[in-house]
Amino acid sequence: MNVFISVEGQHCQEIGLADILKDTVQKLNFLIDKSNASVNAQRYGEEFQLISIIPSCVDDEFWEALGWKERTYISRKKREADIRLRMDYKRFVNETDNNKKLLFYGVIVKSIRAVEERSKSDFLGENLIRDVLLLLNVSAQDVERASV
Repeated sequence: MNVFISVEGQHCQEIGLADILKDTVQKLNFLIDKSNASVNAQRYGEEFQLISIIPSCVDDEFWEALGWKERTYISRKKREADIRLRMDYKRFVNETDNNKKLLFYGVIVKSIRAVEERSKSDFLGENLIRDVLLLLNVSAQDVERASV
């Protein structure tokens, strides 16, 4: 299993989202690196070959103009999940650098939980969340506090 993380964002460079994405991808390299797929399958189950997590961080006008919606797509046939949850753009822009990271991490955790809720087989989402938080060097409580 592999995890793909990207972002759909507005002014990503200017608001610091691009740097957070780059840093997160580096820290989660073990999960993202395709050469670790068989190890990851043993750790998190074989139900999914790929989980794509793509937070959306755009203002309300942009969101509505494009007609975007949050998405929790599961393809059992392809063994893939594509999760696109929204981060509050105004809040993100006005947060401290540390809280921006925690908001981004919170969407990753919410995305994994969304996959776990729809799982029908052996996906071990809580194990994946635990390892993600460990690799990102944050606690679940910190992420939850920032997401409120």
